[in-house]
Amino acid sequence: MELPQNATVNKPPEEDQSVQEILRKIDDIVEGTFRMNDVIAQSQGVVAFAGNSVDSQSALLDMFKDVMIAIQRKASKAVHEVEMKLGPNLQLKNSHDIAEASLEDLVGVNPKSQSNQLLGRALLGGKQSYKLRDHISINPSLRLFVDDDTAGLSQANPQDPFVILQPTLRNVWVVQHAYARLQNYKERLIREYQASVDPSLGSSRKFAREYYEDLSLANLPSKNKLGNLLDVKRSPDNQATHDMMIALLFTTLEGDPRFVEAVTEEDVGLNGEDDGSSYLVIPVAEASIKMLYDTYKSLRKATSEQRRAAKDKVFAANLPVDAVDELEKQFNIGGSENSDQTGGGNSKKRRRMLEDE
Repeated sequence: MELPQNATVNKPPEEDQSVQEILRKIDDIVEGTFRMNDVIAQSQGVVAFAGNSVDSQSALLDMFKDVMIAIQRKASKAVHEVEMKLGPNLQLKNSHDIAEASLEDLVGVNPKSQSNQLLGRALLGGKQSYKLRDHISINPSLRLFVDDDTAGLSQANPQDPFVILQPTLRNVWVVQHAYARLQNYKERLIREYQASVDPSLGSSRKFAREYYEDLSLANLPSKNKLGNLLDVKRSPDNQATHDMMIALLFTTLEGDPRFVEAVTEEDVGLNGEDDGSSYLVIPVAEASIKMLYDTYKSLRKATSEQRRAAKDKVFAANLPVDAVDELEKQFNIGGSENSDQTGGGNSKKRRRMLEDE
């Protein structure tokens, strides 16, 4: 049976009872603390125990704070888990269109100013948000897919260009760099606009961000040197596996293109079609930020086992020498007989020498 659109989710009675029980437990902790304090306070009339009473009350207060902090942490963790599970889906459903028509002019600047030409504003959850205006028409419908999760490929427009990436750690690295470049560029435009506008005009310094705007991804893992080539499984121009670099296409207000390599952040001179065959050109636009974020999350999910194995390898490499030797001895127990036979008895002799030492 299909629910009506205006149907609401009613809280079950047991949920209300559970909440009331939790609140009663907190009240019990408060009342219990007061009772213990009364017992301690009775000793304050005796001079000999006055010092001990103060110490006991201080310890009681610390214990009560620790309990309350533990409850707060548990509640905060629960809220975070629910937000991570439901938040992106709700934001994706309720978020407004990224299209140019949905954006309004910035407050406090000339409509023909550079800030207003690059940024627009809209409402997100009742708060103001900023989005990049789309000045670039190259590959407007480019789609990125991960090999392990190509279900959306069947729903895509066959005429739209697409690229299928292999689930590798190098792709995670390259895509994160491209995403961070675009997100940092957008944040810089927002800060420059806010610094130039008069605060008295009603332009708040606080603004809302979409679910795909994750500033923590700007902390790039610079210690990992994985190169700047994408592991591509399939692309429109080449059905076979080949490597490509991401070139971010910046376009000035005068229409002059500028190509920037995503990882090295160096300018790339792309003039002809031959030059572009080795590059995946992604325009600097709001839709590109969202696409790169979704691709990054898909790659992270697909390469979870690879990341875990890499961390285990690094951990083993950093172990003390003695611990590594001990692990090797444990792993070689099962194959000691074969190694003795192939070694012509030398390994047995070597082990006897070590035992004698």
